[in-house]
Amino acid sequence: MHHRCKCNVCTHFPVTIPANSAKALLGNLKLEIRAMSMKYKRLCHRGFPLHLPENVIVEILLRLPVKSLVRFRCVSKRWRSLISDSRFAKSQFRRASERSQRLLITSGSEIRSLDCEALFEHSTTPSVLAVPFQKRGRYVSIIGSCNGLVCVALYSHRDFYIWNPSTGNYRKLPDPGISLRGHIYRHGFGYDPSTDDYKLLVANFRKPPSRESEGKVFSFKRNSWKRILRGLEDPGRADDSAGILCNGSLHWHLRPYPDPLSGHKIRVFDLAEEKFHEMPMPSVELFGDCGYELVDTLRNLGECLCFNVSMSGFMEIWGMLEYGVIESWAPMLRVKYFPVDPLCLSRGGQLVAMKNGIVLMRSNPDGEILEYVEGFSGFDSRVDYATVFVESLLSPYLCLT
Repeated sequence: MHHRCKCNVCTHFPVTIPANSAKALLGNLKLEIRAMSMKYKRLCHRGFPLHLPENVIVEILLRLPVKSLVRFRCVSKRWRSLISDSRFAKSQFRRASERSQRLLITSGSEIRSLDCEALFEHSTTPSVLAVPFQKRGRYVSIIGSCNGLVCVALYSHRDFYIWNPSTGNYRKLPDPGISLRGHIYRHGFGYDPSTDDYKLLVANFRKPPSRESEGKVFSFKRNSWKRILRGLEDPGRADDSAGILCNGSLHWHLRPYPDPLSGHKIRVFDLAEEKFHEMPMPSVELFGDCGYELVDTLRNLGECLCFNVSMSGFMEIWGMLEYGVIESWAPMLRVKYFPVDPLCLSRGGQLVAMKNGIVLMRSNPDGEILEYVEGFSGFDSRVDYATVFVESLLSPYLCLT
């Protein structure tokens, strides 16, 4: 007589076992279980814990991806309480930001996500994200990304949402009550570490003789908008309406005309003081005889405020190595192919950049092109906006709890 084995392994490779052999195997299995049971009892008798210590469990959970942690909240009440705790969420974000980064890419009514640490050949088509609050026929605009939270507007300058793409949680902010008839807009989203608060800036600049400009800032902790009374006289000439977050402030590159470098400035909005001020760019003398042609594209690369300097045949990226110290501006890396729009620095120090909204490229610190992918986005049109994003558990309501 034969018995068919029904274990998970043998279901893929069916075998038959003689009856006497099956009895022998069953007997051996019973002896092994009895031995393990006796060993477990001896360990318990000696004071060994019956379960893993909670600090060990926390360390294990902190290393898991967000999607797994969201599922594991259903394991028990204790795990749900632990994973939902804001302190755990902040620790998870710090760990995750050291390991990986993603890009959020928008074009028209779609937002897609791409792992910028992985080789592009393994992820040339970014995954489409479901935007739970999106309405039919409404474009989505990303205002900024910070600590795994993303600020999105359904119109360019109203209907603001704070959204965590990793968990799907979102929160609609109250309307700022600012007119959409302005000439120039500035907005930005960021974190103020001095008060542990998240803030959204919306400013509408109008040229005389029309009504005066308007500006408001929303504080998560206040849960309200506050009017800005100073710094709205002259918006300057900037290419981007969204401010670049760095060191607790939002930044815009003010471009002079017609000189390509002389007179460049950076408009700064301090999230802690909720005030505008200006920061000078490097002087012409600092560049020497390098033959610059164009200064462009203010960015945050590796927590360092940076801009591009296009030369003849290559491009340099200059960074403010010590924030607020003008003399600390210095070249950080060079790219042998230009013009490109820098997006982020990978954890290995490689530059990820975009060209003309349709080409994604990666270069090493020496400027050599490692990857060059055309039509990477999967969109029918060019990319409108791209920002760095780190997956996290942080809640859009975290400052209200």
